[in-house]
Amino acid sequence: MQDQSFEYFESNRPMETFLPVIKALIKTPKAFFEQMSPAYFFRDGIFFVSIIIFLATFVSMPFSNVLFLFLLPVTWGLLLVSLRFWSVYMAWAVRVFAKQKLSTRQAFQISTYAAFPMVFVAVPVLGVLASIWNLYLMWVGLVSYCKISGKSAAMIIMIPVIILLVSTVFLITLLIAVFPQLAGGLPH
Repeated sequence: MQDQSFEYFESNRPMETFLPVIKALIKTPKAFFEQMSPAYFFRDGIFFVSIIIFLATFVSMPFSNVLFLFLLPVTWGLLLVSLRFWSVYMAWAVRVFAKQKLSTRQAFQISTYAAFPMVFVAVPVLGVLASIWNLYLMWVGLVSYCKISGKSAAMIIMIPVIILLVSTVFLITLLIAVFPQLAGGLPH
């Protein structure tokens, strides 16, 4: 196989580097993550995922209310904070479960590159596929960049996903128990 060279996102050249990154993540994600150089700052990742968030907002417009645009700053902030927490967890989990080193900056870089399918998260049906693709890209990033086993990477990614799903089911059940009218639908 011929050695490939990839262009990675640079915040000082966003228009020149954004689409080549997306193209590489679609065509050859394994090679893309294998050749990824270490991130020294969070700036490029923040800028890259900010573009994703803004694109997701506009893609979701036909499927949501126009008022959603006014929530953009809140959404942007919450997603950046969430990615930061996720990258701290991922760095810790790689260290504990896979006995490898992964800095929080590198975990953040993997997470932001893997987040690009989330542009379609608000689109019916595509949103579920985008979420699965996001998890798959994170898995590829962990396996390819960290050189850990596929099982370890799957465990690292799936533990929080399972906790989130179980918590959601518990919360919905609790809300229905406290407010039974939620289960009954609309009044007649």
